[in-house]
Amino acid sequence: MFSNYSAEQISKALFEADLMNTCCKENGCSDEYDQIAEAIEDRLTEGQSLKQAFITEISEWFFDGKSYDTNRLDGVLRLFDEQKR
Repeated sequence: MFSNYSAEQISKALFEADLMNTCCKENGCSDEYDQIAEAIEDRLTEGQSLKQAFITEISEWFFDGKSYDTNRLDGVLRLFDEQKR
């Protein structure tokens, strides 16, 4: 399955939402989420859904692969829903 979302778009959405509160916007670190976005893009091209790709990669990058409250993804996923409209 091919995703319509590029790593650049994903990184920008992560930057805007700053769901992990890294203060990237305040510090002007627009590339803060680039590597995570690339990993998410890879998962999308492998056929994972957008939500599942986010859940998996955020878990890997920030929670040592453990589960977490996935509601924190709502803000960033909402940005993608708005793009569809």
